[in-house]
Amino acid sequence: MFVEERKQRILNILKQKEKVNVNELSDIFSVSKVIVRKDLCQMENDGLLTRTHGGAISNKKGADSDLLKNILREDLELKTDLAQKVISTLKEGDKIFLDDSNISLIVASILQKKKIKLAVISNRLEIQKILAENKEIEVISLGGVYNLKTDSFIGDIAIENLQRFNLNKVFIETGGINIEKMQLSTFSIADGKFKKTALKSGMEVFIIAHSNKFFQDSIYNFSTLKSGMNVITDLKICSDIEKILSEKNINIIKE
Repeated sequence: MFVEERKQRILNILKQKEKVNVNELSDIFSVSKVIVRKDLCQMENDGLLTRTHGGAISNKKGADSDLLKNILREDLELKTDLAQKVISTLKEGDKIFLDDSNISLIVASILQKKKIKLAVISNRLEIQKILAENKEIEVISLGGVYNLKTDSFIGDIAIENLQRFNLNKVFIETGGINIEKMQLSTFSIADGKFKKTALKSGMEVFIIAHSNKFFQDSIYNFSTLKSGMNVITDLKICSDIEKILSEKNINIIKE
C-alpha cells in the first residue's frame, strides 16, 4: 500500500471513530509503529489531524471541512446563497429539522459559529457533529439505519422517532419540482418516505430548490407543494413559475 493510500485510510477511520491508535494502525496496515508515527506526523503538519500520546484525533472543522471542499466551487456558491436564506428565517428558540442535503450541511457550518439558541433535529451524522460544537444549540439524533453513502440515518426507526416531535420549522431540499402537478421528488424511495414524514412534523415547511429544479423530476414523488408552504430559491426563478406559486399561496423566498 502506498503512503497516500495509507493516509487516506487513516482519515476514513477518523471520520468514523474520531481517534486512532498507533498499535491499531500498525496491525491494520502491517507496517511498523515507526512508519505509522511518521505518517501521523506528516498528516499533523498538513493540518489533517492532531497527534496525541499513542495516536491521533480528528481535527473538527466547520465551514472549511473536507465535506464542503468536496462540493464543486460553483455549486458551493449557489448552495451557500440558499443556506444563508435558510439562516435568515430562523429565530431564537426555534425547533427545526435539517435534512441530509449539502445545503443543510452548509447551514450547520454557519450555525456552528452563530450565537442563537435552537433545538435541531437532523438525520445526517456530520450535521449533528458540527452543531454539537455550539453550546447554544441542542442537537437531537433520531437513530435508525445508518447509510454510509449519504452519511444519514433512515428507515422505520428514524421515521418513528421523528413522528414524536412537533417542530417550528422543517427544511427539505427537493431533487425536483413538477410545476404542472406541484409534485416534489427525490432520488430514492427511502429518502422520499423520510422527507414525507419530516414535512408532517413542522408548523412551517420550507422547500429548498435551486431555480433549475423546477424543470426536472427525480425518480420518487414524496409530496406536493401546498398552500402556505415556503419555497427557498434563487433570483433566477422564472417569472411564470413565480406567478403560479404565488397564485397557489406559496411564499417565495428568493432574496
